[in-house]
Amino acid sequence: MKRRPLFAAAAGVAWLAASNRADARTVSNQEMVAPLLPDGAIADGTSHPLSSRFSTLAEARMVFPAATDLSDELDWCALQSSIDKARSQRGGAVYVPNNGRAYILNRTLTVDPNLVTLRGDGSTLRFVGLRDGTAAVLFRADGPAAYGHERHVFEGFELVGPGRDPHVAGLSFRTDIEGLSSRAMIRDCSIHGFFIGVLFGDRAYGIGFSHASIFDCEFGVHAPYGLKDAGETISFSQCYLFNSGCCVSNAGGFDMKFFGCSLDYAQRLVWDNNGGIDLIGCRLEIAPPTHPPLHCNGGRINMFGGFLLINGPSDAVHLPELFALTNPAASIHFFSVTGWNWRTTTGRLTNGPGKVRWYEGAEITEAPASIGHP
Repeated sequence: MKRRPLFAAAAGVAWLAASNRADARTVSNQEMVAPLLPDGAIADGTSHPLSSRFSTLAEARMVFPAATDLSDELDWCALQSSIDKARSQRGGAVYVPNNGRAYILNRTLTVDPNLVTLRGDGSTLRFVGLRDGTAAVLFRADGPAAYGHERHVFEGFELVGPGRDPHVAGLSFRTDIEGLSSRAMIRDCSIHGFFIGVLFGDRAYGIGFSHASIFDCEFGVHAPYGLKDAGETISFSQCYLFNSGCCVSNAGGFDMKFFGCSLDYAQRLVWDNNGGIDLIGCRLEIAPPTHPPLHCNGGRINMFGGFLLINGPSDAVHLPELFALTNPAASIHFFSVTGWNWRTTTGRLTNGPGKVRWYEGAEITEAPASIGHP
């Protein structure tokens, strides 16, 4: 066997090392610097205001630069200070360890999704004392680059809210600077106990959710009317939205896509206004409804595959029609969908001038013969 000379091998090793050094110069600071920790956080599930440790705000700010008042929780101060530090070094990651108990937070955590990754490992963030109109976590970009920052993520958290009253959101996406956006990747999170689980605002687009659960909210996902530069390509993959007043409220006419998701047990599953909602391989399951589970006002809902099931006894029928289409331009399209128990008190499916179409394009006004009943 012919062997390569030793000096050639050494030269190859030297070349590889030089190449690695060159590659290292091109990677981001986030990849080269260890994640920051929320130093000073207690995370024992109980309240610890700054006043329990510091006598003045100036003294507290020497340790926690994000502190704003002696009533601030130590856990919030530690987390926000570490997030701000990651942003100030032009990018980085913050790791929030799971100590088995909740971090207690009394103010909004503000994250720049252009520059900061926030990771937990099933860590619980419990929000208390938030004011009406605020959010638990606000994704607001004010750093450079409208694109190319998709590596930044928010993952591995359970967000526990104060309940459906006050009017507080779990995750909020809003950017005020023209040319920037609140694009972020949300993974492996549980969001519950808020008035709105996920709230979109100006310049919210290109946002992806995967393996997220959103429940016990008045609105699971809400896109308000009249937003600026918002609504393009909002996606949910293998997510659960359930046990809420309305799973998806699309007043702003967003483009939303749901892949392999479950939308279950809500008064309304989808309310769409001049938007486009695609449900691809999704499971929709509810008890006998008292409100139309699919409500469309000038938009279009497409359901490709999956199930739309109504559980309960055959005599538990409350609605005269199952789908509300309040505008002639409104339509719902079903492609290879399995249905179960689409009963109404009148026998009709639709209420309003809009259309429901089956997979071959034909309009249907009554449940097709393939729809099962108990």
